Amino acid sequence: MSDVLTPQKNFTVKIDNEEEHDLIVKLGRALAVRERVMILKNVLSASKSLSAIAQELNLPVSSVARHIDVLADAGLVYLTYKPGLKGHIKFVSQAIVGFSVSLEAMPVSDKEEEYTVEMPLGMFTSCDIKAPCGMVGKECQIECFDDPRVFFSPARAGAECIWFDSGFIRYQFPAQPLAHHRCREISFTFEICSETIYFNNNWPSDITVRVNGVELLTFTSPGDFGGRRGKYTPAYWPVTSTQFGLLKKIAVNNDGVFMDNVLITNKIRFSDLRLYANNSVEFEIGIKEDAEHRGGLNLFGKNFGDFPQSIVMAVK
Repeated sequence: MSDVLTPQKNFTVKIDNEEEHDLIVKLGRALAVRERVMILKNVLSASKSLSAIAQELNLPVSSVARHIDVLADAGLVYLTYKPGLKGHIKFVSQAIVGFSVSLEAMPVSDKEEEYTVEMPLGMFTSCDIKAPCGMVGKECQIECFDDPRVFFSPARAGAECIWFDSGFIRYQFPAQPLAHHRCREISFTFEICSETIYFNNNWPSDITVRVNGVELLTFTSPGDFGGRRGKYTPAYWPVTSTQFGLLKKIAVNNDGVFMDNVLITNKIRFSDLRLYANNSVEFEIGIKEDAEHRGGLNLFGKNFGDFPQSIVMAVK
């Protein structure tokens, strides 16, 4: 067996990577003493014993042993042992070809990874509502109005606008992104307004949102909006009726609950939602029976109102 090893390791350590700081310190310490640099040069061509290195460099064997331990700790040399007349003899070999230290900043992504899913308006999984209520689609109304029983019709899948006086409607969003990633924020974006006969731009309604059974907040919609046709409202729908809503975003992270990027409460955090415990994320929105302003609600799909979207869940 040849005493000459063929080192191949050549690497770069980065100052901007905290995980490599300990290695950088060890490398710096290993090269900070002239005798250690001399030892590295001495073993470039062949593996040598400690006594041979000490003799060639005119250094005490004990000093060479201490220097070798520092070099090995930094990964700059290999240590091997071979049988000798009085036990085993320690041999030292070159471990790497070279290394460099990068002082460049690591690139930072401008965009945080985000998973989004848009739930069609009619794909609610359950509801408990009171009339007046109804659903309309892109081309026509769905079933009859003011009968909560029609909300369980398969035709609800085509709904693009849903309204009711009080109660709640619930959606089940997929939870698979939460199963594969540790997430820090979840948000829901939707278009909404109050509900009354025809429309009334000054018709407040207190709307409550829950996620996985946790009540996040109650906000007040200022009115049931009309007076002009919504940008995506179908032509068959009378202009004298509800036309569009406001786009609202509710987010929950480790700092609390936010509405439209404004902190509402810090008493509820991301961990309170138990998002990792279930196969789905339950989003519930509605009007409490004892709401101060029980003014109903209209929810809009991507083919109705002012915004081309239904209910969008985003997870960061």
